[in-house]
Amino acid sequence: MRVWGLLGATSLLFLSAPVTSAAASPVLPVNFDQTVYGDFVVIGNTVTACPSHPGHHPVKACHDAQNQIGTGPSAQNNGHPMTWADVDADPATYNSSSARLTIPPGARIAYAKLTWAGNTGGPATVPCGRGPARPPGSPKQQQVSLKVNDRGGLVAPERYTEDAPEDLTPTNHQFYSAYADVTGQFRGITGSSVVTVGNVWTPQGFDCFGGWSLTGVWTFDSPHREAPGRKQITVFDAHTRVLTGKARAEARMPSIRSAGGLTRVGVTGFEGDWAVSGDRFLVNGRDAGRSGNFFVSGANGPLDPAKANNMSVDARTVDLENGLPAAGDTGADLAFTSSQDAYLVANVVASSGRPELQVSTSMDKDVAHPGDHVTQSVMVTNTGSAPAVDIRVQAGIGSACEQDIARLEAGQQATYSCTRPAPEDDVKPAAQVTGRSLIDDRLAGSATTFLEVLRPGITVTKTAVPDIVLSGQTVGYTIELRNTGDTALSGVTVDDKQVQACDRADAGTLASGQSETLRCSVNAGDDGFTNEVTVSGTDRAGKKVSANANATFTVIHPRIEFTVRPNTRAARAGETVTFTVTLRNPTSLPLRAVKVTGTPAACARDIGELAPQQTVEYSCSVVMRQRFTTSLTVTATPVVSGQLAEIRQDTISLTSAVVVSLVEPTPEPPGERPRERPGEPPALSPAESRADSPAVREAAESKPLRNAPVAVYVAGLAAITTFVTIGVISATARPKK
Repeated sequence: MRVWGLLGATSLLFLSAPVTSAAASPVLPVNFDQTVYGDFVVIGNTVTACPSHPGHHPVKACHDAQNQIGTGPSAQNNGHPMTWADVDADPATYNSSSARLTIPPGARIAYAKLTWAGNTGGPATVPCGRGPARPPGSPKQQQVSLKVNDRGGLVAPERYTEDAPEDLTPTNHQFYSAYADVTGQFRGITGSSVVTVGNVWTPQGFDCFGGWSLTGVWTFDSPHREAPGRKQITVFDAHTRVLTGKARAEARMPSIRSAGGLTRVGVTGFEGDWAVSGDRFLVNGRDAGRSGNFFVSGANGPLDPAKANNMSVDARTVDLENGLPAAGDTGADLAFTSSQDAYLVANVVASSGRPELQVSTSMDKDVAHPGDHVTQSVMVTNTGSAPAVDIRVQAGIGSACEQDIARLEAGQQATYSCTRPAPEDDVKPAAQVTGRSLIDDRLAGSATTFLEVLRPGITVTKTAVPDIVLSGQTVGYTIELRNTGDTALSGVTVDDKQVQACDRADAGTLASGQSETLRCSVNAGDDGFTNEVTVSGTDRAGKKVSANANATFTVIHPRIEFTVRPNTRAARAGETVTFTVTLRNPTSLPLRAVKVTGTPAACARDIGELAPQQTVEYSCSVVMRQRFTTSLTVTATPVVSGQLAEIRQDTISLTSAVVVSLVEPTPEPPGERPRERPGEPPALSPAESRADSPAVREAAESKPLRNAPVAVYVAGLAAITTFVTIGVISATARPKK
């Protein structure tokens, strides 16, 4: 705004006033003050526009001014009859404009403040407000229209302020400002939204202005990549006027505190002229805007109208690297100056960064075994926008490790490592970090990681079925593997030291608790043996575990001892010869179906079962009629592993032949014949002895064949063939012929 003066009927006179300073710095009221994971946005727009119809005032010059072209009054709103902008197509509004409010996706609006201002239409000596181009009602009672995207309503002023009459001069317009808390209208809205405001009370005409701004404080509930650190956000209310006769206005921001980092300040001003320089915005005496023309009617986010110079409202943000007091002090002093421009400051918002300690931790390996040395790394990052000091890191597995860090600047990070033995069980190692800001805010952060402690294990059992076999019989092995650990084992192998058929170069993978059964077999030889198997597997950490098991089988060679003994080697006709028959099982294998058959029939017997090491003896008699030869055969069936052999070639057979000679009586020589002892056979003559002494032969212990379970030769007679079948294991042997 430039000041009007009269110099003839159509002349304009620009006057300047001496710079004066305010007697005191009023403290700005606080509308909102919170520390959040977020920041603020200030947007705004005008509700006035250049005239759209040609007249004696050059319309093109006004539009050029909106594009920041031109100089002097033709580039200012006081050089044109400003009209209302109305973009919302709502018949209930006489002016309106829109702007875009953008916040990060996922963030929410914690606080929203709508500020608007315009001319009151007085005093009557100023151009704006003359004539009938005034809206109905009064600015104090006016409710503005607010629409956020597709929903909206009317908003009444929560605070309304006009310039004090005593501050006005005949050449200064009277301005008003108002604000309202409109946080509720943004509930549930995130990301970009379109804000449309209408019915901002202001007249039309030369030097008229009207506009609005929206201050939105957005936040996340926790640290976010868009807001990794917290900030103190403070919104202040203001109605601070810079006049042509009062070229400096001061105010004080309370509450805000600097922690030594970046501070941002947002300012809403009205009626600042782009074409008039010399106005500055100072914080604690420093030029915050770093410009000799701070108030230029430039607003953030305009949609419609979208002009670089809107000729009504400033809604701008600046960064203050050193603009706030030293850390620990509270508040800041503001000053607004001008050489020729006159404007109104109606809203101030500030954000001051805080340090934020973000912690991450990790292990040098994901899995380990009890006692393995593992290293935990801790990274501490100051994600805030102010220094953090007196930082202590505590981390470690079991006994804690500690590290002190004196200071971390904004964005700086430090890494610390600690090595300890792994515990017996899974663990979530924590990292705790504490510190403080330069204004003594307490800082803390923590993070955990996970270390899986593996306890691999494997067992194996091996059994031989049957475990007592005959030579040549098939022995079946059952090998059972079991993963007894808490982690899977891969590359499982089975290595049998004696039986290649039981080997498995790759038995696959065993999950925790899983078991597998393998089967293999071998043909028994003449001797049994102990068979060893080794199983092994590797866990995810590369550790190999193994286990051994043994299985033994015994080869049994069944046989029987069979003897037949007469009580005499020779007898006369009619005499009785008694035979003693002895059977013995000299092995550990039971024999069943033991029978003695043949001649003499009196000596045949059904013995039944002959236990291991058992001996059975009995007698039988024969009356001699002639020379006599016995032909007695014993047969038996071996019992292997509790089962009888199932086919005919299953018996042990042994034959005994004993010859008893028949002796003819001879005359006795003179003299007394030697007396015979009771029970003894008659004494033989020398001739009889010579003729018959080889005639008595006894069967001894049976001897097995090498290729059969049992093979016996008695008196030149061949013995047996045995075939045994037990379960699924078979063995065949045949005797030599």
